[in-house]
Amino acid sequence: MLSTIDNLALVKEMLDRVLATGRVGPLLEGLADDVAFTVTAPDAKPRDATGKAAVREYFQTVGDLVTFWRVKYSRNGERVAVLAEESFTVEPGGLEAESRVALLFELRNGLIVRLLVVEHAEARVIGSRWSAA
Repeated sequence: MLSTIDNLALVKEMLDRVLATGRVGPLLEGLADDVAFTVTAPDAKPRDATGKAAVREYFQTVGDLVTFWRVKYSRNGERVAVLAEESFTVEPGGLEAESRVALLFELRNGLIVRLLVVEHAEARVIGSRWSAA
């Protein structure tokens, strides 16, 4: 079994590669085939799925929006928590916004067996290319 330091390093290395390239492949490589995947937000019903395809679909959709992440990591045994502040631009119109998301990873034998994404319910608008007419 990997130590907590190794689990933290494993998740950090995967996410660093995802953020550097904008591609979800490095994360998918670290998932167990039957990974349990849940996405939730305050006041929303959790959406549960199993398998890499669900994770790929979620992150490809998000990847089209996110332009910058500030990331903090924490660990507890087989679990690694990631708190990310994300900035993104919604096109057309250039609406710029920020929000937060937590990613909770559970690892076994070097693979992610459970991934929980907790989306923040509110995004804060920070700018727009639209002008008042």
